[in-house]
Amino acid sequence: MRDEQFRKFLENDPSITSKQKAVNSRLAKARKVEEIFKVNLDDIVRDDEKTYKLLMSIKPIDRMGNYQNAVRKYYIFVNGIEFPSIAQYEYNRNKSKQL
Repeated sequence: MRDEQFRKFLENDPSITSKQKAVNSRLAKARKVEEIFKVNLDDIVRDDEKTYKLLMSIKPIDRMGNYQNAVRKYYIFVNGIEFPSIAQYEYNRNKSKQL
């Protein structure tokens, strides 16, 4: 994970209101995801299927959605777009398998 670049991205995010606390929290959560799941977020978010699988792995241990939120913010940082909702991703995935 590119910590300093991600920090700057978060600090410039207009949807984050309490900059210092929220930025530090998202950075800590993203680092924790890498530690728990033994992954590099740069590798994961470059592949939608890997991102989906990671989000699904996080879901059972993430009651408040904070870890998933950190991964989703990192996805935006790297790709410049939001990752779709799980339901939308699964719908698109199933639709493409039918073709």
